[in-house]
Amino acid sequence: MSRQTPPDLSDVAAITVDTGGTVLDWYPTTVARLRAYGARRGADHDWSEVAKDWRRASTGFVDRGMPMDEGRATIDMDDVLRQTLAEVCDAHGVPRPEAEDEADLIRAWRELEPWPDVPAALPRLRSRLVVAPFTILKAALIVEASRRAGLEWDMVISCEMIGIYKTQKPAYDTAARWLDLPPSRILMVTGHNNDLRAARSYGFRTAFVHRPDQWGDEPPPDPTPDPSADLVCEDFGDLADQLGCPPA
Repeated sequence: MSRQTPPDLSDVAAITVDTGGTVLDWYPTTVARLRAYGARRGADHDWSEVAKDWRRASTGFVDRGMPMDEGRATIDMDDVLRQTLAEVCDAHGVPRPEAEDEADLIRAWRELEPWPDVPAALPRLRSRLVVAPFTILKAALIVEASRRAGLEWDMVISCEMIGIYKTQKPAYDTAARWLDLPPSRILMVTGHNNDLRAARSYGFRTAFVHRPDQWGDEPPPDPTPDPSADLVCEDFGDLADQLGCPPA
């Protein structure tokens, strides 16, 4: 990949990392779990399309705005996944799962595997910088998935903890406050342009990480990095290289 003159990121002290899709590969686990559910129910559907529509519906729900009361979200991502699962099943003619199967399908999101470049690169990044997931996913989900994969973080920032979700400004402001840093000293790392643009507009530095296989059997919906990105990276190893992190 050709390089332009790199920006000066010498003042960056911390990295916040989008998790669902950027660190964790959501597609194969959710498809497999949906397929297993279909087999139990004797239902034959295009489970890849069901999984992708579930992802679209759940992130779209958050993007439209979580229900709020006194300035805090009244539901979390498990609630969103539960509600959108029912909607997507109805849309595809899939039998709505009863409580046990519903819990099993939602639990799939706690069993996502990281992209293969993440485990080796994460210690390199942490050798120089504070690194924290900054995610719409539940804190318990991040903890469980990270423990399963052996991923170690300096802290976890879930929008569930903040009560306001990305891409709203107070979520990013709170993440910066918890890191005790101005936004200009934080690098938001994401494979999603909406997250990148929002972080950039709120003063963060930004890095786009390509995840061309995030949607499995089709290209991602917005694969071209926003030109405002400070860094464009092939994967987390490339991110560590561009940030001058020592090799493992």
